[in-house]
Amino acid sequence: MAPLQRLALPCLDLGWRLLRQLPPSSQPDATAAEVVIVGIDEASIAASGKPFALMQGELAELLDGLSMGAARAVGFDLVLPAHSYPALLPQASRQLALALAQTRSHLPLVIGAAAPLTTAAAGDAARLYGAIVGEAGLATLQVPQDADGGLRRAPATDTQSLPPLTAQLAAALGASVSDGWVDFRLGAQFSYIPLSRVLALVRAGDHAGLQALVRARVVLVGAILPDQDRQRLPVALASWDAGDTTPGVVFQAQLLRSQLAQRMVQPAPLATAGSALWFAWLMWRLRRRPRIASAAALVLAAAAAALALLALYHGYLVLPIAPWLVLASGVAWSWWRAYRDQRAGQRRMRSIFAGYVSPAILDTILSGDLRAGLVSQRQPLAFLFADLRRFTAMCNTMTPEQVIAMLNRYYAAITVPLHHHGGTIDKFSGDGVMVFFGAPAPSDNPCRDAVLAAHGVLAALETLNAELAREGQAPLQAGIGIAYGDAVLGNVGSAERHDYTATGAATALAAHIQQLCKNTPYALLVERSVLQRAALPAALAAGYTLLEQPIDKHGQVALAGYPVLKGCNNA
Repeated sequence: MAPLQRLALPCLDLGWRLLRQLPPSSQPDATAAEVVIVGIDEASIAASGKPFALMQGELAELLDGLSMGAARAVGFDLVLPAHSYPALLPQASRQLALALAQTRSHLPLVIGAAAPLTTAAAGDAARLYGAIVGEAGLATLQVPQDADGGLRRAPATDTQSLPPLTAQLAAALGASVSDGWVDFRLGAQFSYIPLSRVLALVRAGDHAGLQALVRARVVLVGAILPDQDRQRLPVALASWDAGDTTPGVVFQAQLLRSQLAQRMVQPAPLATAGSALWFAWLMWRLRRRPRIASAAALVLAAAAAALALLALYHGYLVLPIAPWLVLASGVAWSWWRAYRDQRAGQRRMRSIFAGYVSPAILDTILSGDLRAGLVSQRQPLAFLFADLRRFTAMCNTMTPEQVIAMLNRYYAAITVPLHHHGGTIDKFSGDGVMVFFGAPAPSDNPCRDAVLAAHGVLAALETLNAELAREGQAPLQAGIGIAYGDAVLGNVGSAERHDYTATGAATALAAHIQQLCKNTPYALLVERSVLQRAALPAALAAGYTLLEQPIDKHGQVALAGYPVLKGCNNA
């Protein structure tokens, strides 16, 4: 409960602060329960020239002044000096006892006590004071602290050895006492009356001045000191104190206001639980629609806050934290389900289509970046064409099933290095394959990727040929051509059937370069500009031979060739 309360209390405090901003006409009337504070501050103690434990005479004068001022009731939010100190002030305790008796005779009077004042440990003066005021005049000053250390609630009347101070005063004034939370809207900020000011009026015999201060008002006497009884309140109630803490007597005064005005705020747990359950049901219904669930949660969270504020205005405590947590959990669950379902769908799609399209295209499709009707774009790409040599003649000696099996072994071998270097396989056409580099996944150097992929294909083919040799079959020989240039990239076809492909002059050039491998001693031919852009390691680049070849519709093309595999005839 404490962690949840720590979240709820700041919201409650904000509600009080908002309600206190309402115009005075909308505030509850607390004039019938007007409470004033007489403060024992540093200036009053300094004026007496004595420590508080020896100020019995000043407290007696204070009681006389409150009687002369016709106060409605008096409560001490402090414990009176427990000892008489007859050697120092022989008559001080007697003077205070007489003042207590006189005040008690004509108006309600309650004094604070840590425990019943009937034991020897209570002190001689304390026992005397307790006997004078009686059980109805003794009260505990303890109040409950919330999880954050602040004061907001009335002390329970049935769990104390002594009744709470405000409960005793309220009962003495004929008000029904109830537990609950303090109504912090009631009344304006407090201004305290210094003890020294009351004493000055008493000593001057100024009855009119005293009555102007306290007539028909409930007076609470307490310490207004920087280092004693400092408490945290949800709103600023002390007009003289702008610090983070406030004298405890201020809270007692606000609590007394609430008790006397019958404005104790009552918790409404059924409203909180009911709204939380209804929100949970709604979030469950919307669990498959995360966007709608999120929008609904925002609206409902705002509505819950508004209703909580309205309830607080009417004296009921409905904390919106539990409903908010339900909404947040529901939204999180809804989005998690959507993410889980999307990931499951992507895994299912990947398992179905992984063998039909290149990983780069599949990733782009699953991410939603590749859509039908996508506008084509122009960008430089590297193109690789590979084709098996003498495969037609080989097919004449094999059954169709054997041909398919051989092609599958070949493509299984060369697909790995092609994909490893970021190649996008555009299509398989019989024993030929077209691959482009640089899209849809971007590449810093498509030419380098294409050349390294080609060398990977040659290495994979060499491994496959070793396996074929062990099986007594003829080796395979491939011709590879690579070119680089601008191409148009995008979907080609109709809305019902389309391919993601790239086309341009470099595409045709790479295909023609691959055809040249039939008439040269090279397994790999690349545009010389491609080799330069690839920036290969020196050892690998040294294996290339520079040459020029005429190509239909392209004229003389500067090329670089890499030899065929050992033991293979490229013709």
